Amino acid sequence: MHVRFYQLLILFIISFSAWADQLIIEPDMGRKPILDAIASAQHSVELVMYGMTDEQILNALIQQKIHGKTVKVILEQSPYKSESENNKAIRMLTANHIAWQRSIPPLRLIHQKTLLIDGREAIVMTFNFTRSTFNKERNFALIIDDPRLLQNIDSIFNADWNHKPVLNSSPDILISPDDSREKLLALISHAGKSIRIYAQNISDYKIIGALAQAARKGVTVQIQTSEKMRVRQADYLARAGVIVHNNNQYIIHAKVFIIDDQQAVIGSINLTSASLDNNRELSVVSRDQNVINSLNDTFVKDWNSVSVGKNTKREKPRYNRQDIKHAVRLLKKFARKYLEV
Repeated sequence: MHVRFYQLLILFIISFSAWADQLIIEPDMGRKPILDAIASAQHSVELVMYGMTDEQILNALIQQKIHGKTVKVILEQSPYKSESENNKAIRMLTANHIAWQRSIPPLRLIHQKTLLIDGREAIVMTFNFTRSTFNKERNFALIIDDPRLLQNIDSIFNADWNHKPVLNSSPDILISPDDSREKLLALISHAGKSIRIYAQNISDYKIIGALAQAARKGVTVQIQTSEKMRVRQADYLARAGVIVHNNNQYIIHAKVFIIDDQQAVIGSINLTSASLDNNRELSVVSRDQNVINSLNDTFVKDWNSVSVGKNTKREKPRYNRQDIKHAVRLLKKFARKYLEV
């Protein structure tokens, strides 16, 4: 009996250790991880994507369809301010009889970026399938094989495919608009040492307030972005002790949280009200130490290459009436004394 127990214990440990997350870093790794994943499909590919213009990836999907695999795509029909971006992809999907959905009522946009292969592997991405992703944008993706997460991601896909309500039973999956705000705020509030963030956009007031509050408690909060923040928001964060750096080497398109060097959130969720409240988004939590170490190494390297102090939009200075009157009085006094006016 004891021998049997230890055999089962060893089997459990081996099985558990096999569920290891893997990190994709872009633009360093290029298309290969995505193309390899699609090519490895034995029976099905399920893709949710916001922007899709990359022909190599499109052709890889088409080849799997030609070879008899089930290929399903949920693709945003009209990306914000780039309404025609996906037109060619839509024509190619339709021409090759690949089943696709263009919307998830009543959500505003499909901004999620996930690839599910055979129900055995999922890639949760911060990036779109576009040329700029593999050339000049800093992005990440997480390859996961934990059956519990895979089952949840698959059920979310099927619910959205059939326009049914989504049920997310995993604490390690964040989806918008269902639970992402609540879970992100909880992660921020529970941070005890450090928060490192890659953010494409930072404008949601509740998130900004939570980050400021964390910094005031003594948590080191570092944000890396390429977008210029509004002056008031940037000043508010700066006064609280949050450090925001602007990266000019890459376009920061990543959406990543690293909390206390113990867990990381990776996916499509931006720190904006639209992303948290109106769009379909999906991010996942990883506690894989190799993933966290790689994220931290990349963050530090990018942090040391940034230019500081260019993270705010320039606005016209605002002066009140008393300031103007005071300046006029000083000018008149100066003129009378030195210019004999």
